Amino acid sequence: MKSILLYFNSLKPSGGIERVIVTVANKLCEQYKVTILVKGEPISFYKLDGRVRLESLGNELNFNMNSQLSRVFSAMKSVYKNSKSLKLYLKQNNFDYYYLAHPLNVLEFHFSKGVTTTNTVITEHGASTAYNLIYRKVKSWLYPKAKVYVVPTTKDTEYYKNLGFPAQYLPHFKSKLKYEKASLSEKIALNIGRFTDVKQQIALLRLWNSLVNVKQIKDWKLFLVGIGELENQFEEYIERNNLQNYVFLKPPKESVEEYYKQASLFLLTSKSEGFGMVLLEAISFGLPCVSYDCPSGPRDIIKNNENGYLVPPNDEVIFEQMVVNLLNNRELLEKMGNESLTISNNWNDEKLLEQWNIILN
Repeated sequence: MKSILLYFNSLKPSGGIERVIVTVANKLCEQYKVTILVKGEPISFYKLDGRVRLESLGNELNFNMNSQLSRVFSAMKSVYKNSKSLKLYLKQNNFDYYYLAHPLNVLEFHFSKGVTTTNTVITEHGASTAYNLIYRKVKSWLYPKAKVYVVPTTKDTEYYKNLGFPAQYLPHFKSKLKYEKASLSEKIALNIGRFTDVKQQIALLRLWNSLVNVKQIKDWKLFLVGIGELENQFEEYIERNNLQNYVFLKPPKESVEEYYKQASLFLLTSKSEGFGMVLLEAISFGLPCVSYDCPSGPRDIIKNNENGYLVPPNDEVIFEQMVVNLLNNRELLEKMGNESLTISNNWNDEKLLEQWNIILN
């Protein structure tokens, strides 16, 4: 049985990237010996299959999210420290393939062993527009050296192919959740994502302020599920605009199904998405979706005017109009929810696994 090492920063957070890594590992371990190597504590927020080994370099990664300059220096020190530790680890442990999921990880791996066309698989979790200049330089230098660069969205795949990268379109596996159709009986709109600038949940708070305090639509609630550096700002906005009975900040949890099954509508206001795992999960529970048509991701999951709406990025006026359309039209809400479920049923994990087997053999 061939072996594969997935090298990543950490599995402790409850984010979409971490869920994707765990889902990939749990799928591949059915046919491969899978090891995940992280930098800090060998702990996973999401449940790993018992066949997956989780190991650590013992180098906890801590960035000051309030200072970009501090993050740059921390990243430089981290690359040096992790490269040394990784080089020692790889001398002691051999694998047939190496799966890398971030430019810094790729850089550390290259300094430790070297990116090659024979055994290095690089994958993508961020949109092409989401990377700073340094990360883009790393990608243009090292990614063309890999065996394959797995990209989960159609638009970014074409973008990277045009740059000469060995890009291959391969969307993510569906998260392993207990899927069932939401009843759409509760008047709850849902967003799941880290409370950061890139997710732009502040736009949803402005939307709900308008619905409640201007349009007097007071029978719907908004659930924002996540944690992050903007949490205090969100709490202050809710209190300042008397939205305590209409907007609720909810903690992440592994049994995220409970949030989806409660909801009747999913909303996404991200500046960019590497894929949009939460959208795939949402449609798999039969939820209609309204999302900004950010550069990649949502358009591969939402069919405009069929199972939801794609709104021009940052157009809060049109976004509100589309949401109000669904809040006021139960028949349309259910129709789009049924279409979401139909689209999700066409998501074939077995075919995706076949493509992975082609890559790894």
